[in-house]
Parts: sequence; C-alpha cells; structure tokens
Amino acid sequence: MTNSIHAKHGPSSLKNKEICPHWQNRPGSSEAADEGTKMHEAAEAGRLDGLTPEQIAQVHECLEAVDQIQAEIPGCIRYTELTVDVCGLTFGTADVILLGAHSATLVDYKFGRIQVEDAETNLQGQAYALGVFDLFGVDEVTVVFLQPRCDLRTEHTFTRSADYDRMRDRVATVIEKAEDPNGPYNPHPDNCQYCGAKALCPALTAKAMMVVEKLPERLELPAVMDPLEIAEPDQMALALRLAPVLVEWAKAVKAHALEMVRNGQEIPGYQLKHRSGRRVIKQLEAVWDIVHAEFDLPLEQFLPACSISVTSLEKAVKSIQERGQGAKAVRKLNQLLTAEGLCLTDPDVTYLAKER
Repeated sequence: MTNSIHAKHGPSSLKNKEICPHWQNRPGSSEAADEGTKMHEAAEAGRLDGLTPEQIAQVHECLEAVDQIQAEIPGCIRYTELTVDVCGLTFGTADVILLGAHSATLVDYKFGRIQVEDAETNLQGQAYALGVFDLFGVDEVTVVFLQPRCDLRTEHTFTRSADYDRMRDRVATVIEKAEDPNGPYNPHPDNCQYCGAKALCPALTAKAMMVVEKLPERLELPAVMDPLEIAEPDQMALALRLAPVLVEWAKAVKAHALEMVRNGQEIPGYQLKHRSGRRVIKQLEAVWDIVHAEFDLPLEQFLPACSISVTSLEKAVKSIQERGQGAKAVRKLNQLLTAEGLCLTDPDVTYLAKER
C-alpha cells in the first residue's frame, strides 16, 4: 500500500525547490490531487471499479505499458509502490520498479494534464534512480514517465559510472539550499502558482507593492508586509484595505487578457482553452419519468441523486399559504425537518467585513 508518510523534501518537490529553495507544498488537497491519488491506487491494485470511463482508459493504458516493458526483461521481478531511500537525503514511493539481472526500470505514472519535464533531466526521476541504484546495486536504471492524458511517454537510461555522482550532488544541493532559511527567494510565475508559502513570500510581496505604487488611487501601506508579523490593529486595517485592491487588479488583468486573445492577439506562454459548462438538471418530475420508465430505476435510488434547496423549498411552501401565514408555515417546516434530522445546518462561517 502507499506510504502515507511524506518526506520533508520529497522527490516530487525537488524541481520546485531547485527553482526557489523556499517553495512549499500547498496544505490540504484538491480535486486534481484526489483524482491522481485515486487513479494511482487503482493502478497499484489493478482494480478499476469506481473510476469513470475516461479514468479507466488512462489507468489501463499505463498498466498495459508496464506489462509490455516487463515482458521484455528476462526473469523480471516486479515491485509496486515501493519506498526507496535516496542516498539518505530523502525518500519517496516508486510506482513500479521492474528488476532485471543487472539493470532496473522505474516507471512513474503522471495522470495530470500538464506535461512533465523529460526523463533525462527530470529531478524527481533522478532522485528515484539514485534510490534504485542503492537498493538493488544495479549498473543501469531506466526511468520511464507515462503521461496518458498528454499522450506522451519519456524515458532515459542512467548509468552508475556516468550519472550517479552528479545526480546525487544535484539532489544534495537542492536540499541544502532548501534547509537554509536565509537563502534567496526566486519568484517564478509557474512555480509560485503551486507554492503553499506564497501568501507569506517577501519577494512576491515586493512585486505586489510595485503594482500598488502604479495604481491611480494611492493607498497607505502597512509598515510591515509579512501578514504574520503585523501585530497592531491599525496596521492590519491597512493590510485589509490593500488585499481586495490587489485581488481586483488580478481579476482585471485576467479579464482584459482574455479579451485580447479573443480579439486575435497572442500572449506569449498562454493559450485560449475551453472547459465544459456545469450540467444542471431542471424539471425534476420530468427527469424521474424518463429514468423510471426507460431504466426502471426505483424511487429510493433516484432520490439520493437529487438535491433540494432549502430556500427554494421554503418559498414553495410559503407560496401556497393564506395571506399572512407564510412565515408561520416556514417556521413549522424547519421545526419538523430539524426534529426528524432531515435538515442539518453547517457550522457558522466567521469573517471580517468592512464597517459601513
């Protein structure tokens, strides 16, 4: 099973930290990360139930590729989800290792939609290769990245004699710099986008202040820009005034950039993409008639797939009451639903709003 313990400087974060030593993983999860984990687990277990048809196709493509590679290695021993130590510097979990007599092949699944760096220069791949060299004592390690959503497969073979020392030095240097709290910051658009520390980054703050200096309405700035270092309430008030200005500036940039591209201009490094709109079910009664008649779906399975807006339900109940009785009916509705445990209230959300 997948190792749930993560290294401080895991192989997957080394490229980001080579660009900027202060880079950090974002806390929590995301829809894309959860999907990737789910597909990795499916590939590990070889079970595709619970996946969408599109996800099944991607996982199946990877499993077929691994089977093909394995068939070409005489006497191959296959390891999945194996934790490897990287020269005592860090560690990580390899998706698949195919071990031959004097060489090994490391396969890494990439289920995302963004192309990863080529296997020859990919620092994550080099880190895993170091771990395989040490774990199995082989002379050659081939690193293979399977990227089914990008329709791409990259691979490169590293040798102990020509590559081991330089790769170890590269990994060690990245980690050494990442351990230095006084090291330089290096803002980079793509790198900063996925950094969990960007809210506290002094280099990004400095760039933001350059934007503020050019805005038509000059705002008074807090004396301290690090959010965690702001101790005085009046200084925090200045920071709260500044925050939405920067947010609105960013929104305006994106909106105008989209308009420019739609009008035929090209913006270096960016391209126009489209995402399908959210599907919405209307006329629930008509939908029920179709699924029940055509697919014989029972009502007890149909209802859990439906969602009810409490506000809309209250309005519907209120609309059929006699004049002056609507509010009373709504109160009774909520009392009945709450008493039966049919209507739950999420915890209150606390936030700061500007006084009017």
